[in-house]
Amino acid sequence: MKRIILLLALILGLTTFQQPVALAAPAFKDVDPEQYGWAMDAISFMVDNGVVSGYPDGSFQPGRWVDKAEMTVMIYRLFDRYRPFDPNGNYYIPDFQIDHFADVPKNHWAYKEISSIVTMELANAVFLSQNGYNFYPDSKLNRIGTVYVLPVWLLEGELDDPAVVQTIMSMRDIPIIIAPDTDLPSKVDLLSDGRFGLDDDGKNRTNTLFPFIVKNKGDLYRFHDTYSVNTSYTIALLQEKGIMTAWNGEFEPNEMLTRAEAVTILYRMYLDMKELGNLHLHSSK
Repeated sequence: MKRIILLLALILGLTTFQQPVALAAPAFKDVDPEQYGWAMDAISFMVDNGVVSGYPDGSFQPGRWVDKAEMTVMIYRLFDRYRPFDPNGNYYIPDFQIDHFADVPKNHWAYKEISSIVTMELANAVFLSQNGYNFYPDSKLNRIGTVYVLPVWLLEGELDDPAVVQTIMSMRDIPIIIAPDTDLPSKVDLLSDGRFGLDDDGKNRTNTLFPFIVKNKGDLYRFHDTYSVNTSYTIALLQEKGIMTAWNGEFEPNEMLTRAEAVTILYRMYLDMKELGNLHLHSSK
């Protein structure tokens, strides 16, 4: 009898200390596998890892538009080792820290996340005003606005100018101004439309796509100004890596970003880093 009791105790002990089985994300009532099959893995991963959650009514609301604060919180949670103002971190850039957000008070629900990872590098996502930087956290993002807030510098990749020009010029809905070297818009004209982020009016240009200025000399095409260079490279890199891609030759920059799309974009960034072997520098997930 004692042997039976000891055996039962041993079995119970082993059962108690087993590693927990990973649970799949709950089946949300509004995530139809046929409609959202492309996003199912991303939704499951993000929910399982505490990056996003569903709603009390059992829904995920995959078609709901995402604002800048929500997207920033997702980035903060997924890339939990990306802390640009932490001297012990892997991406330390204290010179780009924003000391004061005019429109993100300390009692804002996403203040910690925004103040921890939003930097001056996001030239078309933060806007200088007389009262400090405006972030417009409640602004719903479209696809070009999403390009502006993504920390694309965490991605490893290198594209030469001809490849970037070819990619951008293949997208029918990306506005491009092609001009000879001797017939470019003046510097004043370029500055006046806010593309350099130097205006101090603090206006919200989160979702604004400015035309790319391309200089042409013979068979050589190259982008002219900082905005055109940086934004075109980002779009081309995201296209190259399959993170945000054109559809039938259109990038659809004005299409609004949904929750299903947001988690899928970030999940693809995560998988790209994992494949390249640098994920551990930016995420513990």
